[in-house]
Amino acid sequence: MREETAGRERWPTKTEYADAVQDPRSAFAEPRLQEGVVEQGPLGMPLTSSGRNAVVFRLQGPDGLVAVRCMTREPAEGARRYGALARHLERSPCSVLTAAQWVPRGILVRGAWWPVVLMPWVPGGTLDTVVRRHLGTADALLHLAANWRVVVEQLRRSGVGHGDLQHGNVLVDDDLRLQLVDLDSVWVPGAGDWPRAESGHPDYQHPRQELRAKGFALDAFSASVIFLSVLAVASDRALWELHTQENLIFRADDFAHPGSTDVWRQLRDSPDRYVRALTEALAADCGRAAEHARGPEELLADVR
Repeated sequence: MREETAGRERWPTKTEYADAVQDPRSAFAEPRLQEGVVEQGPLGMPLTSSGRNAVVFRLQGPDGLVAVRCMTREPAEGARRYGALARHLERSPCSVLTAAQWVPRGILVRGAWWPVVLMPWVPGGTLDTVVRRHLGTADALLHLAANWRVVVEQLRRSGVGHGDLQHGNVLVDDDLRLQLVDLDSVWVPGAGDWPRAESGHPDYQHPRQELRAKGFALDAFSASVIFLSVLAVASDRALWELHTQENLIFRADDFAHPGSTDVWRQLRDSPDRYVRALTEALAADCGRAAEHARGPEELLADVR
């Protein structure tokens, strides 16, 4: 059996990872993971949470629940990026970012070791599932939107850029508190000219996104997209008909044609004057250079 660190060959699939984790003692090199139990569903298969580039397993270890994140493609500067983030958060904690550890000798698949990212298990549902659960309860959604503003400001003050703000990377607990996960695209102060890990989810990104952006500039536009979306659905639940598994209410094509697609027209007819004003502000930002896109606080300051 070959047990060197994986190189440039094809990364494992989600199914291959699921097969491997069913025997933690053989799959993991970390003793705390070897002693763990991977939680399973009714059919006896590991419970998973999947994204575009990874699959996450929930494991009950000796120190509590942990999330084991297994990548299905190589993250850009993964070890360096997660190491820099850990050092930065030691100096400047940011409670909305989930602590994560890059483990280079993480999981054994196809006779080779592949890295994993370990995180404490964050309870809650993804942002879209929580919005759906509270459709018709305007107060809950307004509270969620207000909490999102707090998250964005904490992220700004920390100097960290998440790089891929979208519904699947935002977890919400029963008290509507939010936590950011999936840090493969993160940028931290001192990172210099690292390449952007990926372009981010297209249904949340500026139509002329700047791949050299750093810090809050990575997140300002997508943060405003999320804020306006939640605020708008709070005042008009019919907007949720625009939701798919890939978005909240906006699609990439809406940003490429600001003011001209169905979502813009519906938002302009919102019963909430703030939604109407924020709609105009976000549409204007779509026509600006990405570096000039504004976050929720700037948009609100301009429309008051």
